[in-house]
Amino acid sequence: MQEQNNILEMRKIDKLFPGVKALDQVDFSVRRGEVHCLIGANGAGKSTLMKVLSGAYVEDSGEIIFDGEKLKPHGTLERKKKGIAVIYQELSLVNELTVGENVYINNYPKTKFGTVDWKEVYRKTQEIADEMNMKIDVRAKVSDLNIGQRQMTEIMKALAGNAKLIVMDEPSSTLSKREFETLIRLIRELKEKGITLIYISHHLEELFIVGDRITILRDGRFVACRSAAEINEDDLVEYMTGAKVSSQKTYVEAKPLNEEKVLEVKNLCNEKVSNISFDLHRGEVLGLYGLVGAGRTEVIRSIFGADPFSEGEIRLHGKPVHFKHTGEAIANKIGLIPENRKTQGLVQILPVWENMTMVALDKCKKNKIINYKIIQETCEKYKKSLNIKTPSINTIIQNLSGGNQQKVIIAKWLFRDCDILLIDEPTQGIDVMVKEEIYKIIHQLSQEGKSMIVVSSELDELLRICDNIIVMFDGKQIMSSSKENFDADKILQVSVTGRNES
Repeated sequence: MQEQNNILEMRKIDKLFPGVKALDQVDFSVRRGEVHCLIGANGAGKSTLMKVLSGAYVEDSGEIIFDGEKLKPHGTLERKKKGIAVIYQELSLVNELTVGENVYINNYPKTKFGTVDWKEVYRKTQEIADEMNMKIDVRAKVSDLNIGQRQMTEIMKALAGNAKLIVMDEPSSTLSKREFETLIRLIRELKEKGITLIYISHHLEELFIVGDRITILRDGRFVACRSAAEINEDDLVEYMTGAKVSSQKTYVEAKPLNEEKVLEVKNLCNEKVSNISFDLHRGEVLGLYGLVGAGRTEVIRSIFGADPFSEGEIRLHGKPVHFKHTGEAIANKIGLIPENRKTQGLVQILPVWENMTMVALDKCKKNKIINYKIIQETCEKYKKSLNIKTPSINTIIQNLSGGNQQKVIIAKWLFRDCDILLIDEPTQGIDVMVKEEIYKIIHQLSQEGKSMIVVSSELDELLRICDNIIVMFDGKQIMSSSKENFDADKILQVSVTGRNES
């Protein structure tokens, strides 16, 4: 019997893949009209459980009861008809279609002649937008929307399909602060209308903003379900990992900078930023902080030669440089770890070893011939030293978790023996324990004399790992702060207002 207040019960769900038990007797229940958070480290089984719920996977054993009915494994379309909608991190919109066309795709209202009633498509889409207080042009092409508006379109698409339960998978991972606030408002309005939500996020602080209850998975098993009001972040981490994370946190202590300047940027200007100036010292970790769109990424892309700069000067080890393309930066021992690791940092269909060596093949030659023994030994060395969890270096990279993919990108630039690393959002979409490992790697590289510029939307991250932080707003450098003077409240205020009134 299903509990009367539960809209969903997943009982004793098992799911096996070759050599892996992804779900092991998992119980998961959601009350009608609540926001239920689902968390766990990478590989804990969250995505697999939601794919079983959506009908994308068929469970090997167990049962699913939704809205009083036992569900049969009929696939995703049948589950949508039952009222289950999933909004994945990779949004499933057609960029060249309008908002209205996307909202009613595969479900267009028809005229009495059997043709698509376009007037009705846009009327009904506008009706949904008005009901949810969404400010969006329903006739705009999706390709012209920002990420927050695209997410609104996905939510409207779910509502147009009469969704009773909406799963949001990492919905905030690419949102600005303002877009996230809009998302929170939409979630509250959905809840008020009786829609049930399952919210998945690596950002633990979000769970206490949006969630009523939190279910934790670990290694494919159910660990606990707790009210958000009676738990804190440290408790969650302990549930997720089986160990207290507080004892593992590593904070960089304020230290005098090495006098050697490895990089000098003077009055750098490009299409998005103006008059950016700073020095990067040997072994320094320099943070760039600001809201999305502040110009942080554009700074490091110009340094790397990926984007041109129109004015200013860059000096590398005291000598002026102006890289015409990224190959010149790489040849000068500068590496970039991009924000989008899947499309810009890795080739997903290639194995680990090829991704590790793609910028360093010249270092793998003996008598001008590629020596695979050198490749194997070096890749195995980085696999061990960076704790890259992969069955082997021959494993296809897309089969690794996000955190381990990020480590492979770091290994790629270490293989190249880069002196300077430009790191954009180092832990985006990475679970809390692997975050700790990435922080330790950055600290260790700093100790070894590597210099790093780190762009991050997480202020706490920069406060922990950086020696200095530059705050940007609307393409301008507003404030600089050294470790001994870090003031989180002040940095946040400056990043939002663009005013440094000290």
